[in-house]
Amino acid sequence: MKELILHPLILTLLVLAGAVYFLIAFQLINSNSRWARLFEQACATVFLMIIGGVTVGLMNKFHPKVLSLRDTTLPTLSLTLATYITCLTLLLTRLKNNLKNFVYDLSIFLRGNLFFCAYIFLIFLSFLFSNIPEYTLKASIVYIGVTLFLIYIGKQYSWQELLTILTWYHGIAVILFLVFGKEHLGHKNHAGPTMAVSAIILYLKSVNVSKSYKLLFLVLATLAALFVPQAGSAMGKALIVILVSLLGFMKFLKRLPPRTAFACMGIFLAIAVSLAILITENAEYIIVEKLGKSMTLTGRTYIWADVINAINKYPLFGYGYGGFWQEWRGANDPSFNIRTPTGYKAIHSQNGFLDIGLDFGWIGLILFSISLLINIYYGVLHLVQTKDSTDGLPLVIFTWLIITNFTETTLVSISSGWAFYVLMTAKLTMEFPGGNSHNFAHLQNHLALPKTSFPTKISATDNNNHYPD
Repeated sequence: MKELILHPLILTLLVLAGAVYFLIAFQLINSNSRWARLFEQACATVFLMIIGGVTVGLMNKFHPKVLSLRDTTLPTLSLTLATYITCLTLLLTRLKNNLKNFVYDLSIFLRGNLFFCAYIFLIFLSFLFSNIPEYTLKASIVYIGVTLFLIYIGKQYSWQELLTILTWYHGIAVILFLVFGKEHLGHKNHAGPTMAVSAIILYLKSVNVSKSYKLLFLVLATLAALFVPQAGSAMGKALIVILVSLLGFMKFLKRLPPRTAFACMGIFLAIAVSLAILITENAEYIIVEKLGKSMTLTGRTYIWADVINAINKYPLFGYGYGGFWQEWRGANDPSFNIRTPTGYKAIHSQNGFLDIGLDFGWIGLILFSISLLINIYYGVLHLVQTKDSTDGLPLVIFTWLIITNFTETTLVSISSGWAFYVLMTAKLTMEFPGGNSHNFAHLQNHLALPKTSFPTKISATDNNNHYPD
């Protein structure tokens, strides 16, 4: 088959046919704003599926990470680049129209979440601190490029449209699980949490749809909840309980003043994280007696101690993006001695926050943490102000992200976790442009006011190594 396709005559005909179809698609999409919008939404959904780890067909070949991997072949690199360039070209007119106010939007984003912007800037500069600067620079450019596209999507669409995109992503994930099982959603430690958040997203979508579609989304949400235990992830089971509890807790938060609701949300997250870790990994009766597992988070605690020591060797700016886990370097790998007591070699710390510290130092972790705190505050404001099914969407995403990254790592990789975080960050920052514009003290003062006034809303015009649970 390969020889037939590469035959000069056949290859020429295929190229000509492709060019004709491209011109037809370009004309249709760029001459009709509705078609352009639908195509952009479709691209965003498929892109989320790709970076979310869906491996159906050749989707993994188009993951952005292949643009920076050392072992990517030239055909794969060329095909991936050609695909992305083609999609962007088809959306050229729409992109030009939507980016007319780029400088103004950038200024709003900087004022609204300066710490997130500083964190992204630190990612770009991290090649200066890496012992493999060429790789770090290439990988960070790809990472930032993906982030900028996600910011554009988050800024561009309304909350209901973002919920629709996330619904498509999670609905397809549920169907894939139904048809193929968890294999096409990656490791069980990813499949379980994905099904947990899918159940909540699909339920939120069912709230404000017509009766003819409500049953469909409720069925998919129910299937997602049933698939959580089938995935075999203890974290997934804990997450579904926590997220369902969050839905009820948010009804209580909506009645509170923003500063009180923010404090209560912080308490909920602290309890949820503690319970998730306790239930899934450290409860002696549940884990040791019932499941026959050790009390050391299956080796994670040993790794975490070594990782913290490694961070403290380069405490300010870390090792650079991708500069620590370099298993291909053998004994020269900075992470060479990061192993479980059984001798198992790790390729990441199984904790997204610690991996941030490794790549960008304590400064990077502080910048991200403040950005996360600001986003949670914005999420509380959104919850209090909004009257539709998207009111709790940001807090659901942030809760899911925080809990999963205490035992997994999705914050420093191009993954669904980072994608969802960026989407929520972009939307919330543009929604509350008068929020934390310069420093964290502003947020503290805002929370300390007896009565909090809301900012004016601007309408809009997400190969791994896992340890067993």
